[in-house]
Amino acid sequence: MIALDNQKLSSLVSGFHIPPKPAILTEFSDEIESAEPSLENIARIISKDISLSALLLKTINSPLFGLNRTIADIKQAAMFLGLDKLRFLVTATLLKRSFSGKACISLERFWDESLEVANTCMCLGVKYKSQLSVDELYSVGLFHNVGIAAMALRYPDYVDTLAFANKHPDANITQLEQSKYHCDHATIGYYLAVSWHLPQSICNVILHHHEQRFLENCSNSRDRLTYAILKCAENAVTYSRSLSHSSEWMRIKQQIFSELGIVDEDYEDLVEDFIENIQGR
Repeated sequence: MIALDNQKLSSLVSGFHIPPKPAILTEFSDEIESAEPSLENIARIISKDISLSALLLKTINSPLFGLNRTIADIKQAAMFLGLDKLRFLVTATLLKRSFSGKACISLERFWDESLEVANTCMCLGVKYKSQLSVDELYSVGLFHNVGIAAMALRYPDYVDTLAFANKHPDANITQLEQSKYHCDHATIGYYLAVSWHLPQSICNVILHHHEQRFLENCSNSRDRLTYAILKCAENAVTYSRSLSHSSEWMRIKQQIFSELGIVDEDYEDLVEDFIENIQGR
């Protein structure tokens, strides 16, 4: 597996825009993770950010929640959403906002897909009774490909590299990136995850998520489970969009099923349910 020391890591990501963890996210996370989170404090923190406040109110007043009255108060919105959904919304919003500028891919579509993977990771964790928290599952899904956004902002021809990888199933995307740019999106994602203080298990999986022999080489049960759930979620989203499985998935799926204690039929049922949910939105 890839081994990185701090000096090598800093050298690899030199020149990239790696946004620091927003101060408001640190303050928000500290409050939510405190022994007794206060809605008053949470509302005060969110209210410091006008666009974040507006998005929160827009979300809670959307048809998805079906409320019979309009919510105009941040504290009430936080109460209706619940702490988990609120945390996911705030984290995703601030992460997306950290990557702005002219990119060679559609960042809107990129973030939509990342959110789908994040939500699918959570569903899988519940379905397979994972010991991982919903926050961990959501985070690994949301952050796993964040390095792609950084590379798309830096390299105008990066879209061609992605297209080549899609057309050549046997190509390894991170190897292609290394040969062309001397860095890869998994390494960049790892660097950002570490700097945003994500759990080390999530950081490890982000770094190695394109390594097909990861389960063979990793002895940490938490990392193995995180990897297995992420790869299941990735493929479910890919299949829902293209109705085809990735070549990477076909090479690792039996290892994944063995790790999760499931069989093909279990996974096929899950993917069918996922597609029905997507189409029903």
